[in-house]
Amino acid sequence: MALAIVPLSTDTLPALRRFAEKVWQRPRSEDYYRWRYVQPPFHRAWLAMKDGEVLAMEAAIQRPWRLGEQTVDVLEVFDWFALPELRNVGTGVRVMQALMKEPHPLMLVGGSADTQGLLPRLSWQRVATSSRWILALGTERTGAALERRLRLPPALARAAASAALRRPGQRPRPRAVPRGGRVLATASIGPELLALYRGALGYGTLPMWTEPMLRWLLAGFPGAGHFVPLCFAIDERPVGWSLLRVYPTATGCDAEILELFAPEADADLYTWMVSETTLRAAGFRPGLVGARTTCPAVETAFRRNRFWQTSSDPVNFWLDGQPAPPGPYLVGSNTNDAAIVPMVERWWDAPS
Repeated sequence: MALAIVPLSTDTLPALRRFAEKVWQRPRSEDYYRWRYVQPPFHRAWLAMKDGEVLAMEAAIQRPWRLGEQTVDVLEVFDWFALPELRNVGTGVRVMQALMKEPHPLMLVGGSADTQGLLPRLSWQRVATSSRWILALGTERTGAALERRLRLPPALARAAASAALRRPGQRPRPRAVPRGGRVLATASIGPELLALYRGALGYGTLPMWTEPMLRWLLAGFPGAGHFVPLCFAIDERPVGWSLLRVYPTATGCDAEILELFAPEADADLYTWMVSETTLRAAGFRPGLVGARTTCPAVETAFRRNRFWQTSSDPVNFWLDGQPAPPGPYLVGSNTNDAAIVPMVERWWDAPS
């Protein structure tokens, strides 16, 4: 049988499971696969299949984006993977070319060196740079960073990390609260906050959330971690929100600021929002708090809250020959599959 590119369906899901279990250390329970691939109507996947087996695949989340004055659905692509023995024969490229025939723009943050070398040849456009930030709160995480950066012996790195974390000012602390400002922990995010995206005058391009997507994420597979939405208001008027994820690791837990959104790029407002979000994260005793952004005002807020910038990654769009979306961009850990990876490994497998 010839190679065919087919969409994920109930008929092809068993083959996808066999492929996934070859290449990823992820849960294998029915609960996981139902949540990850079946339940969300906005999740799509394309499979390169031959003789009933998956040889390569790519997945995407379809969601609305603000691109200038328009709101359009964008496919945020991820899990672009081919069996190792097929990576130099074009199987993965054929899957990507199938996505590029879809009637929606595509976007991707980061990717391997091979991916970044290939995308320009496929006429993708690099439109922005996303910077990666961390706040180390645990001795083991901080020690590993010092060992890597300063080439210290492990024992000395751990001792230095312990001393550094005991220094005043190294822990999360409250920042200036705007007059009349309040922060509220909520179970989810409703239309009153989602409406802020329509008035986001500080940005030209940004992803938008939908209530179905939030419901799927916040009440989904337990192994994805714990999600903490925070609503920020001034004088009873919503001005922004954040979404924190606390997820298990081999040594405890880490945390990620998935969303940090205010309609205007106000560094002082974002400094308060980062502070309050990080203070909540610290209560879970994570090894580190991570975040990502393309926005200079948010970068300033991270820096004021003692985050370190560790790396940067390109933000790429496929627009089928159209001009790049207008800036400024607001892209953080809120796109592609960043909200659910790293995914807890196989030990989190509920009985089927």
